[in-house]
Amino acid sequence: MNWRKYFSVYELSFLSLMATLVCVITIFLKTPIKVPGHMAIFFVIPFIIGIGVTRKFGSGLFMGVLAGLLIGLIGTGDKGILNVFEYMAMGITMDFLALVFKGHLGNVLVGCIIGAFGSFAKLLVNYYVISATGLSANILIIGIGVTGTAFLVFGGIGGVISSAVLNRIQHIHFLNQNLYKTQKPKT
Repeated sequence: MNWRKYFSVYELSFLSLMATLVCVITIFLKTPIKVPGHMAIFFVIPFIIGIGVTRKFGSGLFMGVLAGLLIGLIGTGDKGILNVFEYMAMGITMDFLALVFKGHLGNVLVGCIIGAFGSFAKLLVNYYVISATGLSANILIIGIGVTGTAFLVFGGIGGVISSAVLNRIQHIHFLNQNLYKTQKPKT
C-alpha cells in the first residue's frame, strides 16, 4: 500500500495532531483517581475522532504507532519504546471495529464499543509486555478482572464522548479545498 496515495497531506497532518494529543494527554493530564485505566476516557477520544474524520482503514494504526513512539521516546512511558506495541494494538483494534461497524462512529453505542475494546486491547498488550520484560506484573495478575472491567468501562465512556464530539464535527462544513488552488485570471 502506498501511503502517499492513500492518505492526503491534510489527513496525515490531522492524524499526527491527534497522535500528539494522545501524548500530551498522557504527559500533562493527571487525575487523582487511583483506579487503573481511568485515563482511557481521555486517550480514546483522539483515536476515535481521527478514525471518524479520515474514514480510512489504517488511521488508528498510524496514530497508534506515532503516539507510542512519542510517548516512548519522550520518556513518559514506564516501558520505554515498548509503549509502541500498546498503542499500536489499540489503534488496529479500533480500525477493525470501525470497519465492522462500517464507519458509523457517530453512533453512541458504536463509539462505546470501539472505545471499550480499544482500551482493553491496550491493557492486554500492556500485560504481555510487562510479563515479557520481567517487570512486576503481580498487580495485573491479581486484579486482572477488576482492571479489565475498569479499562472497558472507562474506554466506553471515552467512546461515548468522542462520538458526541464527532457528531458535532461532521455537521460543520469546512471550506472547499478547491478555493485555495491558483486560478487563472479571466481575460
